[in-house]
Amino acid sequence: MHTIIWLYERLSWLWGRIRFGTLVKERGIGCVCHWSVQIKYPENILLGDGVTIGTGVVLGAHSSITLRDNVRLSHDVMIETAGLEFSNRTPPYGHISKPVLLEKGVWVGARAIILGGVTIGENAVVAAGSIVTKPVPAGAVVAGIPAQQING
Repeated sequence: MHTIIWLYERLSWLWGRIRFGTLVKERGIGCVCHWSVQIKYPENILLGDGVTIGTGVVLGAHSSITLRDNVRLSHDVMIETAGLEFSNRTPPYGHISKPVLLEKGVWVGARAIILGGVTIGENAVVAAGSIVTKPVPAGAVVAGIPAQQING
């Protein structure tokens, strides 16, 4: 039984590497992406070197998503660049989208959500469960809904 589980895990890992490599063309060296990651519009995703993307992550790249070197996305993180435009107040609602940029060394905790138009500065940390709707300065630690700076 142990051998079957090990084989399943290895095949899943291999499938994830092949799928990720096929979908995301603009990526640096040493990127790691779990096989369970959901990728929408992979042509709009740009990854630097050493990016790690954990289990269950959703990357909705209607506009560009750029993850610079050594960015870490914990499990179940969601990055969505698009949302609905409610200004005309009658359905069907159109989409609006804005790019997302995570600078070098950013760490995003489990189940955090990052919405379109956000830039997160170098070495910033987004706490688990946070919803980021505004830019985050370099070195900041943010938490909450909506995310607010909790250090400095």
